[in-house]
Amino acid sequence: MLILRTGRKRLTASWMGGLAMVLATGLAACGGGAPAPEPEPEPIEEAAAPAAPMEDRSSTTPTVGFVSPTDGATVSSPVSMEFIVSNLNISPVPAEVESPREGMGHHHVGIDTECLAVGEAIPKADPWVHFGDGSKVFETLLPAGQHTLTLQIGDDMHVTQDGLCTTISITVE
Repeated sequence: MLILRTGRKRLTASWMGGLAMVLATGLAACGGGAPAPEPEPEPIEEAAAPAAPMEDRSSTTPTVGFVSPTDGATVSSPVSMEFIVSNLNISPVPAEVESPREGMGHHHVGIDTECLAVGEAIPKADPWVHFGDGSKVFETLLPAGQHTLTLQIGDDMHVTQDGLCTTISITVE
């Protein structure tokens, strides 16, 4: 038996071996041992349904539409509307207009009316609401019943543009 003297205490080799074992066990339990293996990544599950085909954006023909309400929707009053346009810039009408800017326009909403003919000036009176400030949202009170909402783009002179009109029907409760 090996006996060590340290200060006032005597330690035996068997006691030191036991201490070494306790320290080693404690270090392993506290993460002092070898690093734990990384967990296996979860397998990626395939979608049950095939992805929808990509929208064809190859056309540069401008279009206009309602984000909301949708055609055939039943809504409450006040009716909130949001407009969308593609392949055309929506811009406030300048204070001074000598001629319309190419590729620019603004929204007009006709309530209970149809699209105006191409090249016609959109009246600045009922049933038309002009958005010469470039806005794309609108809220209005409408009586209960069936209504037609027409969204038409006008240039800086408020003249209608080819293909830039859409009409939807809604029911107000």
